[in-house]
Amino acid sequence: MTHPTASPVTVLKVGGARLGARTDLDRLADRILTLHRAGQQAIVVHGGGPEISDLHDRLDIPFEKVAGLRATSEQGMEATAMVLCGSVRTRIVERFTARGLDCLGVSGVDLGLLRAPFADRAALGRVGGPPEVDVERLRALLALDLTLVLSPVSIGPDGGAVNVNADDAAHAIATALGAASLDFVSDVPGVRVSEGRVARRLDPSAIGELVRNRTVRGGMVPKLRAATAAVRAGVERVRIGDLASMATDRATVITGQEAMS
Repeated sequence: MTHPTASPVTVLKVGGARLGARTDLDRLADRILTLHRAGQQAIVVHGGGPEISDLHDRLDIPFEKVAGLRATSEQGMEATAMVLCGSVRTRIVERFTARGLDCLGVSGVDLGLLRAPFADRAALGRVGGPPEVDVERLRALLALDLTLVLSPVSIGPDGGAVNVNADDAAHAIATALGAASLDFVSDVPGVRVSEGRVARRLDPSAIGELVRNRTVRGGMVPKLRAATAAVRAGVERVRIGDLASMATDRATVITGQEAMS
């Protein structure tokens, strides 16, 4: 039995840096309320990197980075799940509910919504690659007319939990649902391509050049790669920016086609 969604879906990926302050969560809730008034549903895919790092330190769990990725041990996976499926998700749902949203907190493990292969079992441990989405079950939840708050912790090939990058999870969900929009909510108004200048539109060739010459680096790189994959897979609109730039249509828009010369 299929469960078609009654309205277009916007997927919002929110990083851990935007999830600590009540004011940021209230602004995010207000953005979703605006989407609802426009006849759209919303799925919030969240990260929690800073709090995961803090819990590792407090519990004295060692970790290492391999090619910029945090390797996740069995103990580290437990800590990651504690943060993403516990404190962070609960905080988001709490503030959304207080703001008047009907929302449900889930993870990729719940109902088997997200299943991911190991990215590199030997080098990275319990880090998952881009996940597969159980679209029918996700649509069944959307049919309840709830805002979904989704942790990217997913089911790995051995049946245990794996740590999936939230950008990859958001891209996979938006692509599987044929979302109307995929918004990567950041703490900057868009992708900065020079001092003080934010790009209004970027195509794959421009993104490749920005990564190669290290104009963009760090957490912006996986966002750009996921954004490019999403538009190429048919997501109607993909943007990177903060809530203010998205509300005023000044965020960076990622296009799937190379610019004409």
